[in-house]
Amino acid sequence: MAEDEGASPRELVVEACRRDQPHLIEDVLTAMPEKSNQEIAAFFNGVKDAMGNYALHICAMYGSWLLPITKKLLLPDDVMDTLFDIQYFECDPLTRTDKETPLHLAVRYANDKNSELGRQMVEMMCDAGCDPRVKNKHGQKPIDIVFGDYTDIKLILRNAEYIFTEGVQKDSDDSDEADGSDSDN
Repeated sequence: MAEDEGASPRELVVEACRRDQPHLIEDVLTAMPEKSNQEIAAFFNGVKDAMGNYALHICAMYGSWLLPITKKLLLPDDVMDTLFDIQYFECDPLTRTDKETPLHLAVRYANDKNSELGRQMVEMMCDAGCDPRVKNKHGQKPIDIVFGDYTDIKLILRNAEYIFTEGVQKDSDDSDEADGSDSDN
């Protein structure tokens, strides 16, 4: 049997994302012992399926994330967690067709398939640094496509957007004198 038979590393990552199989991601990482963190991230950031969706998009489309209740059963990490653990991993790539982020697709998953799992994915993605301010090609942020009944998802996205906005303001106002509104004294 030749060594080149079987799935390529890219195919393994796509399959891992579709079926929430973190051990496949670990297998690919184990096969990269001589690679730098930047090279590893470049590989994972470049993985796409046949439709041009990146790894995190695939996870969001298929709901490849364990609910906290299953995590308490000491099951292994899920693929999303494993991807977010990769240093320099890009968490806001855009789809080819609608220019949507994985956060957009997690909201769509909540709207169309499983609201609780979708909410959990949105929360985890926001906690991991996904930017809720990014608009798709239709000018919509993830919060703009949340169904009306899902106020908890809207709250998560609003809070994350506030945190991002405040972080941007602090960075841009470092040399300016504070207006006192942030001060506790």
